[in-house]
Amino acid sequence: MNFRTEDGTWKRENFAVIAIVALSFALVVGRHFEATWAGGEGFRPKTAVVTVLDEKTIDVTCDDVDPTRENILTCSGERKKITFGTSTIWMDENTPLVVAENREGSEALTFYGGRIMVQGSTTLYVRDLEYRVADRASLVNFGWLSKLDVYAISGDVTETSTVVASGTAVRFDTLAPYDNAEDIDTNFAESSATAFYTWVENN
Repeated sequence: MNFRTEDGTWKRENFAVIAIVALSFALVVGRHFEATWAGGEGFRPKTAVVTVLDEKTIDVTCDDVDPTRENILTCSGERKKITFGTSTIWMDENTPLVVAENREGSEALTFYGGRIMVQGSTTLYVRDLEYRVADRASLVNFGWLSKLDVYAISGDVTETSTVVASGTAVRFDTLAPYDNAEDIDTNFAESSATAFYTWVENN
């Protein structure tokens, strides 16, 4: 492609092409870094996961499920208390979480299985579903059964158009066709995981 005239000067119409290419490149780069002038939400620092307490009842080693992603994982006999953004999360043994979004103000975790207690406004992904915890809730993901139990202890938990009202518990399907959610017993503390909930209350 010839950008110059016979006398060596730049063709006038090429300036428009160069300007459009440069502007497009600037917008792509700006959008990648969330620049407000490029339609982004502005730069927000990354939020770190901080382990507050890591309790092991037996000596175990634990391998990351995927070392290329930021994981928080507990093994058999291990419990963990973490903070992430403005939330505190208690994890029972054999519970993998993966950071899905770590920008300040829009933190989210993917919950693959196990049992957690959440305190604070939190977004959790379970397969293709999104759960928003308003205040305090316990969630149990029976991955092998494709079921999720949600107990909204204080504040609601919302999944799309379904709201688990404060003080109630609901069981969800985590795979299509997503049969109707069903009410379940709210007395989690007297379940088979009594030791976990006692540990949460003491930590």
